[in-house]
Amino acid sequence: MPFYGKLRKANVAGSSEEGMRGRTIAGLKTLRTALKAHFPAGGDRTRTVRIGTWNLREFGGNKHGGRKEYEPLYYMAEIISNFDIAAIQEVRANMVEFERLRDILGPDWDYLATDVTDGDAGNGERMVFLFNRRRAQFRNIAGELTLPEGKKVMASFGERLRLNSGARLNLPPGADLSGEYDARTAKKPDGSFKLDRDLEIPIPQGATLSLPDGCALAVVKNSKVHRPRTGVAAVQVPAGTVTGASYRLRLPGGTLDDTFEQFARTPYIVSFQAGWLKINLCTVHIYFGDNEDAKLLQQRRDEIAALTDSLGARARDELEKDKEERTLTAVLGDFNILSKEHETMKALENSGFVVPQKLKTIPGSNVAKDKAYDQIAFWEPDLPRGHVKVEITGAGVFDYYEHVYRLDQRESYLPGATETKFKDWRTYKMSDHLPMWVELTSDFSDEYLELCAMAQP
Repeated sequence: MPFYGKLRKANVAGSSEEGMRGRTIAGLKTLRTALKAHFPAGGDRTRTVRIGTWNLREFGGNKHGGRKEYEPLYYMAEIISNFDIAAIQEVRANMVEFERLRDILGPDWDYLATDVTDGDAGNGERMVFLFNRRRAQFRNIAGELTLPEGKKVMASFGERLRLNSGARLNLPPGADLSGEYDARTAKKPDGSFKLDRDLEIPIPQGATLSLPDGCALAVVKNSKVHRPRTGVAAVQVPAGTVTGASYRLRLPGGTLDDTFEQFARTPYIVSFQAGWLKINLCTVHIYFGDNEDAKLLQQRRDEIAALTDSLGARARDELEKDKEERTLTAVLGDFNILSKEHETMKALENSGFVVPQKLKTIPGSNVAKDKAYDQIAFWEPDLPRGHVKVEITGAGVFDYYEHVYRLDQRESYLPGATETKFKDWRTYKMSDHLPMWVELTSDFSDEYLELCAMAQP
């Protein structure tokens, strides 16, 4: 159970500090009652492991003051304490607030975290696993998932060529691309504005590209050539314009923008054991882009497909090397899946991954409950594994806004704020995602003893 040290000491009557203390105590009481009702009662928790996933919006950020006060951290700790393992997304570089959360959870809790993912698409985020050491053990295996050559996630909306490494775009005479265009912008702290995403301006006919020094024409491997002598190839290169499937343009290093050759935020795989159950968990936060932009949606789908293909191949390879392998593989986190019928969901359920039926019947995991952003999927759950199996005893999504930071408490938090403003503000205190969880059987003693009884000399 979490530690509530800051709530013991009263503050000056009528002060904002005392108001927050009283509200937090009441909120925790309400939350604890709701959590007891939410999670299945009567089960033997010594025989199961409960795994959760939760995207904590900009955790460690400063928008709306971040989470400098202890109230939201106490609520988060109360919720997370009901899990044995929790995959957390959107933890920022500054982990001060996260460490405070871990302190509230108590000394039984530990964590594993990635470094911050570089690049704009990564948004300066970490992947983190929190786990209760009394309930689950780290098996000393962890790593970030990267894609092999030939399997990289290339930009579905076209590659970008850097124009600061000697490459130059030459516009036809009289062409001027300056002007006003539809675009998404964001306001900076100094009052200026910046583009919130690439603004693409069509290039007029007649424009040419000047290549940087160091370029080379590559005749691709396996192209048919004439060999006048050993170690020499004679090729016929078209005069004037060079085009065709046998040719590539080799650009100097750093000329091609390779932002999207790997995942926007690198997935994180960690191996845990709870009771008899060994499980490799991969947490993800898939590229978002825009729900209304078909090209950016394709990028999202490509990332999910590359993830399941790579993880599925890895699990299959481990099983082929060791037929007695009993370790399960699961992927969980924020996939930014629009709906259970959308192509992004179909990409998740590729390469043998299956979302449990108990999760498919649950409304969306965003606050409005109309998007299937967060998911948990298991690789080949019906595959025979001897005494071990994927047996789900419970699953759900918990809506904490029914109990804390409620709309009827708006005046106590933001006096005079509109409902719309308050709804946005509270997502930077708690989140704009709801925690999702599954509970699995972790004790297979009876099944193992049955196998022992059938053993033949």
